[in-house]
Amino acid sequence: MYNKEWYNKLRKEYKPSEIKCLLIAESPPKSEGGRFFYNPDQEKYDFLFRSVMEVIFTDFKVKYRRGQKRIYLQKFKEKGFYLIDAVDEPINDKNQRERNKIIKRNLENKIREIDELISKDTPIILIKKNIFKIFHPELKRRGFNVIHNKPIPFPSSGQQSKFKEKFKRCLEKISNTIGNSR
Repeated sequence: MYNKEWYNKLRKEYKPSEIKCLLIAESPPKSEGGRFFYNPDQEKYDFLFRSVMEVIFTDFKVKYRRGQKRIYLQKFKEKGFYLIDAVDEPINDKNQRERNKIIKRNLENKIREIDELISKDTPIILIKKNIFKIFHPELKRRGFNVIHNKPIPFPSSGQQSKFKEKFKRCLEKISNTIGNSR
């Protein structure tokens, strides 16, 4: 059930007609329960989804109720946000060295995909230290608009506050592009 086609189908469902801000994370997580940012039916251990939404939609923490993930994914899409992964299939079951090899092998294909998705001035936010280290130099060299110069941690293992703080700073830089996030 959880194969590349399944992930791509969900990604496409929430792809905005005009991407105003592109987020790039590592990969969908390998899990039995269909854990994935764009899976509207899965809400358990959804650290990335919850952390992103709490920053973009300041009322999320107060208003969000179980079963509303689809509503917030739609709002995310309507604001022009889009999240892609450096690798389209799960690699989180591999060690960090192996993950980085896979990401580097896929880098050229992913940059071509990014080039088809957005213009060079579209803001890009890189999520996770290894994604930043691998993608930042190449995207900057090719003229893409990565809007931060330091890594943003993945929001798990106690890194949620750091993630939210750094992600919020990025959004403040581009508030003219994405509008008020309420």
